[in-house]
Amino acid sequence: MSPSGPIPHVQCCHVGPIPGRGIAISNLSPAEVTRYERQITLDGWGREAQEHLKSSQVLIAGAGGLASATALYLMAGGLGAMRLVDGSRVSLADLNHQVLFRERDLGKPKAAIAERRLKEINPFVTVESHGKVLSQHNVLRLAANCHVLIDASNNAGAGALLNLAAAKQHIPLVYARVWAMTGLLTTFWPGRGPCLACASLEAPENHHPALLSPLPGIMGALQALEVLRLLGGLGPALLGRVLIFKGDQFMFAEKIIRSNPQCPVCAA
Repeated sequence: MSPSGPIPHVQCCHVGPIPGRGIAISNLSPAEVTRYERQITLDGWGREAQEHLKSSQVLIAGAGGLASATALYLMAGGLGAMRLVDGSRVSLADLNHQVLFRERDLGKPKAAIAERRLKEINPFVTVESHGKVLSQHNVLRLAANCHVLIDASNNAGAGALLNLAAAKQHIPLVYARVWAMTGLLTTFWPGRGPCLACASLEAPENHHPALLSPLPGIMGALQALEVLRLLGGLGPALLGRVLIFKGDQFMFAEKIIRSNPQCPVCAA
């Protein structure tokens, strides 16, 4: 997929609340109010958005490079609960770009190590890890009671499973991919915009596993920003838009995507 040019000014999508989200109750402790003061005083965010974030739960598929950055910023930002799923173990090559892990973690399950590290970031956030591979047999159970699904797996099979879960539960899927010096990010919301099956955005099947170390951090931080927008009530900025980062040119571009009326996943 090639970028379609520089990014024009685009207004965010106002698509209504996420299913299962009621009125935010006042559940921030004084310590949390102080911790999140810079967000709460931000124009357009405020106490109500922070309360909404506190009452939210997400599922993150993957505990690698993308997930490391996404999870760190969601924890720091004041998410309520995080469910993390990854069935792999830490290898030496992971340490180049997966910032949650250390040499002492080699050979250990990523999900369990990630849970421990993330709890050190913010004790007010609940973290639940699952050291298993996402499958058709567990995806709906793992996605249950979540308000946003996050695909940080860099895996085509996991993306398809999360897309099906998002369609079934009518919730957003924030999707990122990285390869070589390229990253892409978008939000799918079956029923309110295109889904993954509409867009066919998987990275090239023959792409080389080479990767420059900051790239997952860049895209993971942006992925966290989009999730915060959704959970705080600002609405998705990337519904129907694919943000593309070309690290070799240090350039952002975008591609517009639309719902497919014949899509086998979301058209029905």
